[in-house]
Amino acid sequence: MFGIAKEPSPFHPQTILRDWGDGQAFRLADALTGTVVFGATGSGKSSGPAKHLAYGYLAADFGGLVLCAKKEEKFQWVKWAEETGRSEDLVIIDKSAKWRFNFLDWEAARPGEGGGLTMNIVALLDEIADAVFNSGGKADGDGNRFWSDALHLLNMNLVELPVLAGLSVSIPLLRSIVTTAPQTPQQAADPAWQQESTCAAILREAKKVTAKKNEDLITAYEECANYWLRDFPNVGEKTRGIVSMCFSVLAHPFLSQPLRKLFSSDTNVKPEDCFNGKIVIVDLPVQEFRLAGRMANLAWKYCFQVAVLRRMQPTDRKTFLRPVFLWADEAQNFVTKFDSEYQAVARSAGGCTVYLTQNRESFRRVLGNDDAVDSLLGNLQAKFFCQNAGDTNEWASRLLGERWVYTNATNVGQGRNDNGQQPLGQQNNSSGVTRSEQKRHYIEPSMFTTLKRGGELHEFQVETVVYKGGHLFPGDAKNSSLPYLLLTLDQR
Repeated sequence: MFGIAKEPSPFHPQTILRDWGDGQAFRLADALTGTVVFGATGSGKSSGPAKHLAYGYLAADFGGLVLCAKKEEKFQWVKWAEETGRSEDLVIIDKSAKWRFNFLDWEAARPGEGGGLTMNIVALLDEIADAVFNSGGKADGDGNRFWSDALHLLNMNLVELPVLAGLSVSIPLLRSIVTTAPQTPQQAADPAWQQESTCAAILREAKKVTAKKNEDLITAYEECANYWLRDFPNVGEKTRGIVSMCFSVLAHPFLSQPLRKLFSSDTNVKPEDCFNGKIVIVDLPVQEFRLAGRMANLAWKYCFQVAVLRRMQPTDRKTFLRPVFLWADEAQNFVTKFDSEYQAVARSAGGCTVYLTQNRESFRRVLGNDDAVDSLLGNLQAKFFCQNAGDTNEWASRLLGERWVYTNATNVGQGRNDNGQQPLGQQNNSSGVTRSEQKRHYIEPSMFTTLKRGGELHEFQVETVVYKGGHLFPGDAKNSSLPYLLLTLDQR
């Protein structure tokens, strides 16, 4: 006797997000493998595949983080949320500072075995610094490496000091420690400096607090005190000045409006809110706020990623985590080397990445080389190709692979004697048909240049070539199956 069919559990991997007909669909399992959308400016990638996927994610009750490069990004998502009944879940981070997130204190105060560790707090600063100072993949040079390591060492001891003293960690406090740190060994021994310096005051508090703790904390204090009272003052004036300036460049946007209130005060929204269905939009677009906007988006992005990686699927195998998406149009503004590490394991934590960009070259300019780009794109398994030109089309054609095809060649020849005396109609004629098997791309690069771009000219139809790693779609008259699907989407 057959049992009664049960509804699948919420957020089951086989949940259909977008039904493409004929048994083909974009499922939650596909979303969890990560998605990238390529298309030239005006190709319809935002109004076509992006809108198509966003409606599926919103309707399925995902939470998420939206990074903003363009000014219209917020308005687009507000409209999409209204049309899918998700308006109440929107949390818009903007210069009004209604919603605030002290990301350093968030990491310092979080529970769990890794909570409060200085190296994890510093990792937030390092990630932002690497993106700002070393974009273009130049961080591995000897010179850049020295300054990166020196800034990392400064950040380690900057964060360690208030943590040992039991103080809330914030950018303004770190800045105050740097600006009042001793510049020479003589100043470190000066009673006036010891009385007036913020750095000295926190050193005294940290010593008092750790003296009541275990030996490990006492040792940690001694190492930190040695850095501020001996190592830092003994560094050459020029070197110390450059390292301090690097920190100032990193900290300044977070000490100025609009970021000061957003990131250096209290916290009333955090990445974990996305796990409960909130959709956080960082409405500080790079197009408008430039460096400040980029740093704000990067801070939220990295914190969201590490929060996602801390999640674990339920062990009963019958319930599933609510999926959360990380969404970035013009994603080249926000990609970092950490993305490859995140994307490699995000699937098991319910993380669904969606990156939109013009071409592979956009990522290469930021990440520095093809290996880094391929590492990232290899972990974004679902790929949508809209109308485009250039090397990305060649790469897409190779990605989709080749097939064997039969080609026919017809040869026709005519001969005559050397003396030219052969009567008319008696020439030596020959003809033949040669059939051979050759390898050809499933889609030639030129096809991507002719895909419909939407708008009135194309009756608002956007064509996109869909690739899902390892998936075969129904074939055509010549092929039983194909590694791609040509999908037509209506912009309206």
